[in-house]
Amino acid sequence: MKNVLYILIITLIFGISSCSDSLDLKPDYQLNETNAITNEVKARAAVGGIYPFITQGSNYNGTLAGKLASKSGFVKWSTGDYDMTTTQSNNSPSVQYVWLGYYETINAANFAIDGISKLNASQIDEETQTALIAEARFLRGFSHAYVLWMFGHWWNTDDSDVDGILYRDELATVSNLQVARLNVGESYQKIYEDLDYAIANLPSFTNNRYVSKEFAKVFKAKMLLYRHGFNDGRAGLEEALNLVNEVLNASIPGFSMQGDLAQVYQDSWDSPENLFSGYLEGDGNTNYRDSDAWYRYRIIHSYSTRLPVSSPEALTAGLDKGADWFQADPRWPIVTGESRGALSWDDSRRYTFTKVTRLGEYDGLRASPVDNKYNTYFFRYPELYIMKAELLARTGASISEAIAPINTMRSKRTNPVFPTPLNPTNEQELMDMIFKEYFFELFIENGSEFFASVRFKDATGKLWMESLKDITLENNRLCYPIPKEEMTTNTLMHQNQDLQ
Repeated sequence: MKNVLYILIITLIFGISSCSDSLDLKPDYQLNETNAITNEVKARAAVGGIYPFITQGSNYNGTLAGKLASKSGFVKWSTGDYDMTTTQSNNSPSVQYVWLGYYETINAANFAIDGISKLNASQIDEETQTALIAEARFLRGFSHAYVLWMFGHWWNTDDSDVDGILYRDELATVSNLQVARLNVGESYQKIYEDLDYAIANLPSFTNNRYVSKEFAKVFKAKMLLYRHGFNDGRAGLEEALNLVNEVLNASIPGFSMQGDLAQVYQDSWDSPENLFSGYLEGDGNTNYRDSDAWYRYRIIHSYSTRLPVSSPEALTAGLDKGADWFQADPRWPIVTGESRGALSWDDSRRYTFTKVTRLGEYDGLRASPVDNKYNTYFFRYPELYIMKAELLARTGASISEAIAPINTMRSKRTNPVFPTPLNPTNEQELMDMIFKEYFFELFIENGSEFFASVRFKDATGKLWMESLKDITLENNRLCYPIPKEEMTTNTLMHQNQDLQ
């Protein structure tokens, strides 16, 4: 029965969501003669229907950010992720739902790509058709990238590694569920094909609610950096640096650094620093999303510092490691602060990462106006500078050249004011400073601190993840096991090495 239910869950993806300008609802968009894609309006609705899977669920958002922060070793908010002990035999239902969530997104994208591709010139003009296909293809590549990062050997530069992705480029049905995995090289090739098509054909940025040519560029740059940076290699890093420079050197209306960091988080998805972000319409009383749960409730309730404390040093905001670094950084009092308990019966005060938790669920609903702007910052402008610094460092630039982008970024802030530029005197200091910038600037936003923790090394030569956790990393533990439901239903699927 469970296997049948799993197949039904997969095939209900025929009920693709669509939406208009608002992403706070997911109305049904059933695949049938009435709702087949027959014109531009329905084509736009089909592409719009992909976004709620990304912005409203928990598979790409705050829950995932908490899991990746735990994997990095900075926090222990998710024990299974911190210990990286999940296997097929002991995996939790949440792993199955993450897997399913990615393939729901992919199926929604395939529905849009298939239907829009079949439209003729009397139904849609060619330029619009190409742009909509590019948008859907980027979202398909984006989702397959998350499958690779969470369930495959994304770090391996050996293309023949068999633990790649389960790739789908057509609507999932009971008849085509039996599909074998690609190897790692093939996985990257398929994802890059979608991203490259998007880079060539997506329009430039106009609104951070939707993906753009610029976001496609920085996302590909991230993929190149994550894979090759893990192995201290240079393959692909020049391309990544060029992509970052193209975005950083362009004058993009509506996308820029904001001087006041406190205002960035107050503005949330309305900040010009967002290249792509989640957002929510409505008054917040009934429209909370699954993606908000860690930010509006769980971090505050379970993982913050309960007040009062005996000394300022005890205000760790739930950090297990790195609090002493962060407390000395000017950003600390801006990104952290007090919040009331998240439940009606819990009026205790907590010290937490208010940059994402804001007032919390209880006080947020009672604020005037209601404060429900819990955002997933998929990419903010400062990350361009940090990525450029790292890419310069990894492609042979001098120490002074490599640190310059971060000093430029810091100089653009008016709150906080950074007292002096960073001035590393050797390569280890340089890499340590870049690593900490990922932590200070982006912690708990989009998983960047996790990927940094497994490609930067401390002075002893250990990966920072290993140093923070005092472990020796087993690479195969970096990913989740393929859910047993998929293993049972899809007989061509094989399990990740060492995760049986």
